[in-house]
Amino acid sequence: MTNEIFEKFTAQAQTVFAPLQELNKLYVYNIEKLFEIQLNSARDYTEICLEQMRSASEITDQKALESFLSKQGETFKTIGEKVIADSQAVANIGSQFSTEAQKIAEKSIEVASAGVAPAAKKAPAAPKKAA
Repeated sequence: MTNEIFEKFTAQAQTVFAPLQELNKLYVYNIEKLFEIQLNSARDYTEICLEQMRSASEITDQKALESFLSKQGETFKTIGEKVIADSQAVANIGSQFSTEAQKIAEKSIEVASAGVAPAAKKAPAAPKKAA
């Protein structure tokens, strides 16, 4: 009898906590992806910055300054493209997370509804009140 109670409790706990575990795994996966994007962005922006510093340190005359300044447009274009790509990647992660979380929630509701229906059938009917 006691084992049966613990088995039922364990089964119910697994049913309740399974969606939470799935959401936690999804959350960790998405955090890892966001950190990966941030680390790659930090590396890329650092490289751009260092390249700019090297180029600036090589300016020795008017011609070198003009060359440096003419390359700034391309540098800003590269940075702008990188910002857009990073933003799109983050937005995609958010969208995928939302979709997956919704699937988990729907699945959890289905499982909970399936568990409630048999329990409702087993419950005794409420006595009717006399009018």
